[in-house]
Amino acid sequence: MKPSRTQLLLLIACVFVIAVPVVAQTSTPPVIVAAASPSMPLPDAPSAQQRRTSAPPSAIGPIGQGDVVMDQHFMLVNGLMFTSSIANVELTTRCFNSGACSALPGPLRSRGALYGMGLPIDLGVTVLGYHLKRSGHRWWFVPAAAVTAGNVVYGIHAARHIR
Repeated sequence: MKPSRTQLLLLIACVFVIAVPVVAQTSTPPVIVAAASPSMPLPDAPSAQQRRTSAPPSAIGPIGQGDVVMDQHFMLVNGLMFTSSIANVELTTRCFNSGACSALPGPLRSRGALYGMGLPIDLGVTVLGYHLKRSGHRWWFVPAAAVTAGNVVYGIHAARHIR
């Protein structure tokens, strides 16, 4: 059976909630549109000297040391992984509650148990991807992509069997 329109809208909303902050952090240079009148003065150019400002105390740590590990791609890949895990838990729980999915192991038959197992695994995969990317591996995203693919496959399976 197909997922309902509400479920699809919820999934799309979750993806946008994860993707919008990542897209908003893009560092595109501002474009100055030429004014119609040439008499308008141009803004001053930035100075060639770099200003040294210290980071606030809350930003000092491993992430605030100038690492470019947690960039847009890292946040997007891991955001999609967490989103797919949440969608998978919700669809699996609905499938089990409707009586269609009964192949779940006994300890994993509640929403809390599925979240309690799935989200720490996602966190571990995120840490693994962070360390792989920081050490320069080209395929740092493979663990998160594998978890996302598994969640999508099982989520689609559960969505098809919801009564």
